[in-house]
Formats: sequence, structure tokens, C-alpha cells
Amino acid sequence: MEIKPNKKNQQGFALLMTLIIVGVVLSVGLSLLDLSVKQVRLASNAKQSEIAFHAANAGAECGQYIRRSEINSDDEALMELGEDISASCFGRPAQNVVIEPPPGSGDTAGVGDVYQYLYDFTWAGGSRCSMINTIVINADLAGSGLTLSNVPTYIPGFPDNEKICEAGSRCTLLSVRGYNRPCTNTSLPGTIEREVLLRY
Repeated sequence: MEIKPNKKNQQGFALLMTLIIVGVVLSVGLSLLDLSVKQVRLASNAKQSEIAFHAANAGAECGQYIRRSEINSDDEALMELGEDISASCFGRPAQNVVIEPPPGSGDTAGVGDVYQYLYDFTWAGGSRCSMINTIVINADLAGSGLTLSNVPTYIPGFPDNEKICEAGSRCTLLSVRGYNRPCTNTSLPGTIEREVLLRY
């Protein structure tokens, strides 16, 4: 007696194999799609991080330029006198300029003056922000120098607790925070901050 194959069983087996193959191909395709999306996000984050770092680095150059160029008619540096400045960079004037008075006597030791200047720039069509914090320490020639203590209270994240400025010298601490957004929107989600610190 000859046994004939059941066509219904063969059709069911072909359908099962087709579903398994489609499932495997779909799983591989979704995995590749997820990987591609993650790569795009990483590339976008890297780009935004570069924009923020560029804003911090350019702001540091700007802060150094302003520190050197703001002088009065007697060739005295305005920032060493605690006077108002008319700073400009990136083709625009500084915004939100604040001059902090010298720190309390508990934070300074020696003879001289300390001034802190805070200002910012939104530039590159509003896509970058540079927030500049400059501390100028003027140690009198007659004294033994001037020490500013608790520096991290004036520049958050500063690695040293104090800055010693030798007698007769002018010392500068410059902190610039760069953002990938305008200065008015730095608290929005997705904002990236990079910081540059300079001491001279």
C-alpha cells in the first residue's frame, strides 16, 4: 500500500517556516534600525558638545582680549580698578555685566584689591552662549602679596581653594562656560555645558 503525502501538512509546514524566517529577518532589521538611531543620537550629541566647547573656548579668547584691552585715558586697566567696562566680542556688546565688590576680609589676606566681572554673550545667530567670569587680583608692591581664599565660591568647580598673587603683580582667574543654546535658555533640557578655566 502506497502512502501519499498530506498536502495540508506540507502547506502548514511551509507557512510555519515562512513565519519563522520573516520573524528572524524582522528582528535583525529592527536591531539594525535601533543601532542606527543610537548612532545618529550619538553623532548629534557629539556635535552639540563641540558647539558648547567652541563657545567656551571662543569665550576664553574673548575674556583675555577684554582683560587686556579695557584701559582708560591714563593707560590704566579698568578691570584692575573695579570700573565699568564696555566689553564687546563676536560683533556685539556684553550682556548682563555685573561687577562684584571685593570679597569679604575673611577671603582675602594681604594688601591689594580683588574684583570680579561677570558678563555673557549670545552669538552665532543665537546658537551659542559664552558666560565669562573674570577675577582680577591686584597685589600692592609694598605688601607681601595678596591671597584670595575660597575661590570655588566665586568660580564653582575651581580646582584650588586659594590663589596667591605675589607682591606687585596682577593675577587673573578666568572661567568661561560655553553652551549650545542662547544664554537665556541654558536651563532647557538638552543643553550642553563645557567650561574652560585659565589662570595667569
